[in-house]
Amino acid sequence: MKDIDHIKNHGKFAKSYDAQVEEYHSYGHDVLFGMCFEYIKTDENLLDLGIGTGLSSINFARIGLDITGLDGSTEMLEECRKKDFAKELKLYNIQDVPLPYPDNSFSHIICCGVFHFFGDLMPIIKDSFRLLKTGGIFAFTIASPSAKDKAFVIGSLPDFIESPTAWGIPIFKHSDEYICSISEELGLKILKEQKVLADSGDKDSEDLLFKTIVMRKD
Repeated sequence: MKDIDHIKNHGKFAKSYDAQVEEYHSYGHDVLFGMCFEYIKTDENLLDLGIGTGLSSINFARIGLDITGLDGSTEMLEECRKKDFAKELKLYNIQDVPLPYPDNSFSHIICCGVFHFFGDLMPIIKDSFRLLKTGGIFAFTIASPSAKDKAFVIGSLPDFIESPTAWGIPIFKHSDEYICSISEELGLKILKEQKVLADSGDKDSEDLLFKTIVMRKD
């Protein structure tokens, strides 16, 4: 599926997205906020890549951070705008790098529930590194290969594998080794990692394994 097809499909669920999150008990955005809390200050700014309806960054806004959000879906941005917490919302496909901001623009950057739709993460993580101020954190989520996924791999685990889902849109699962290699190449220090399970949306399918990662630009 092409990127633009995924964006269009994502936008179809904008009005019901928050309700779906509650229905599937999918609170990865709260996990991400909790893992970041000790590293943030109220007078800072934050860029939310793929902000959607704003679930991932609204908690940061509530404690005083200025929020900028990018998303490729007009419908998602409309729902986010109704919550009236972001300083700036921009329609933008975040896979189009470089992102539309100068170097060292943001104290912190987050990306929650998006990277599992991408294969190669190096371009977007590298450009996020460019936008981060020294000492800033980049927190994001990925889908992780399960034990069952690994059992089907012959030899070493690839950087990422494409996997079908119950809702008809394939996702990419990224290996721990791949994320570590990116952090080492860019000089981003991994501060925290936490694996969480998410409802697959299908009673006949196993839960999906995700990981929240917090990195810092030293």
